Amino acid sequence: MPTAPVRVTLRGGRLSFEWPDLATASDVVAILQTAGGGALLRSEGWAHREGAYETIVGPLRVRLTIRPKAARLELRIEVLAKAAATVDRIGLALRPTIEQEAPGWWIYDGYQSWDPADVVPASTQSHGSWWTCALADRLGRGIAMAARTANRVATRFDFKGEELRAFACSPVSPVSGPIWRAAKGDRWRAEDLVIGAGEHVWSLLRHLMDRHARPVEVPVGWLSWYHFGTWVSQEDVDANAQVLRDGPLKGLGYRLVQIDDGWQQNYGEWTANNKFGRDMAKVAASITANGQVPGVWTAPFLVSASADLADTAPPDWFVIDPASGDRLIDPIHVSFGPMYVLDASKIAVQRHLTRVFERLYEDGFRYFKIDFLYAGGYAGLPALRKGVRAIRKAVRDSYVLGCGAPLLPLVGFVEGMRIGQDTATPLYDFETMAPLARIFGDEVIWIARNVACRHFQDRWYQLDADVALVGGNLEEGQARQLVTIAALSGGPFFASDDLLRLPTERLDLLRNPEVLELVGGAPAAPDWEPENDVLASVWRRGTEVIAAFNWNGPARRLVLEVESEGHLRDLWARHDIPTTTHLVELELPAQGVRLLRWQGSRRLRAWLE
Repeated sequence: MPTAPVRVTLRGGRLSFEWPDLATASDVVAILQTAGGGALLRSEGWAHREGAYETIVGPLRVRLTIRPKAARLELRIEVLAKAAATVDRIGLALRPTIEQEAPGWWIYDGYQSWDPADVVPASTQSHGSWWTCALADRLGRGIAMAARTANRVATRFDFKGEELRAFACSPVSPVSGPIWRAAKGDRWRAEDLVIGAGEHVWSLLRHLMDRHARPVEVPVGWLSWYHFGTWVSQEDVDANAQVLRDGPLKGLGYRLVQIDDGWQQNYGEWTANNKFGRDMAKVAASITANGQVPGVWTAPFLVSASADLADTAPPDWFVIDPASGDRLIDPIHVSFGPMYVLDASKIAVQRHLTRVFERLYEDGFRYFKIDFLYAGGYAGLPALRKGVRAIRKAVRDSYVLGCGAPLLPLVGFVEGMRIGQDTATPLYDFETMAPLARIFGDEVIWIARNVACRHFQDRWYQLDADVALVGGNLEEGQARQLVTIAALSGGPFFASDDLLRLPTERLDLLRNPEVLELVGGAPAAPDWEPENDVLASVWRRGTEVIAAFNWNGPARRLVLEVESEGHLRDLWARHDIPTTTHLVELELPAQGVRLLRWQGSRRLRAWLE
């Protein structure tokens, strides 16, 4: 969907962007916050000079270049220091209106994979957004804004007091500092921005995203984490790989076998432990010999305080806590003891990462899940990108999946990206003396919400919803919802139970060919239902596939407005649904989902009652 035509106006020093009969971004100003968290400084007025707009904010001269392209505005901010300054944040502020009214809804995104994304009332004003944002009215008409790159600094958006602010700022880090220490006469440039308006806010967000994702086969397989956790052994991997190859899932495309956390000696010591015979090459060779693709998990920037590397690596390999002068201990990953963080701005660290991953590649692995990547950003986004570039170089044409990662900085380096939190928690049951997967609350809804609110990011990479978990303590309806979400995400599709011990009715959820046929298609988009207090109930892939979810009960009815000559099929039940009446009503139990394929001359209307 193209955005609406836009014009840029400058009247009396006041700059505005106008989409006639739709939206306006008025009172555009430059904003600045200097070190120490002082008051937010604002520019007074703009002047048009040599094809750009200039203004003064504090000690800085700001030059804003505006380029219309494909019915959107691309914005470039360049800065000249008229005096010395230490800059924490700099950017633009503007006042958005839709049909001359303040927008009612705020679509925000989190900084990294696990952070929440959601649609909330604009009046809430409590959720900052990273990389992308949008404001919309009750009909779904909206204004959206996004960063185009994240090569050097992060971009954050805030909506406060009817004003939208877009800041260049430091990445989320316990050691972050100013983004620019300027001497008089120094020049600096922010990451480029893009802004647009449109009749359908989800389509608008997709339109603003630059396409970077390259066409690669979507991985389908099994990973060890959610059932086996760190207790996984080579025997567990071999047994589940055999189910994919010769058991109930044979012939359904489950080819990838990913060994998750638990195979290594330690964080920072990426060699096989005793459970894997201290030889990952043999493990990979066994998987490959069976016609499957071996995959492996790592956390490349984290080093356990008990790892040999923590003792042998030079001190400058690690991120330093400026408050203490000691190595920084990651405040997020604390489950397995203190973790130091590698500083990939150092060439020696980049070479170390290349060596580690060259060895894993030579061992035969062709799928790499690299996790806890937020930590690589502690040393700055350029350091994160250099570290991942070193890994990318080592693994050549392998599939790389980012996880726990800042979303925009890794565009172009990874084939896939996790876009939500973990589905469940692997625990050890001391009564049965076996590991198991457990959910503790609304994990299914949290995952679904992020998939819904990040679906347009498939222009950056394939979207990993996480896993099609069907066992553990999930209700059968929740399991079916998870499989549906994963199948409609457009990205990797992995089972993660102990397949040998799944009841037949749960295995059946993983071997429905009509559902599996959806894997790897375009991601489904939610209908615009902002007033749904949980999450949009109806998702669509184009005009043919509709998923209707009852997130938390009670039982409801799905109503479809159909045409008699159309064809409607229930993919989970694997039977056709008669369309002899104008309205089709289907029961939707609590925690249920209907997955339908429609073939007709027009788009189906669908809603829950």
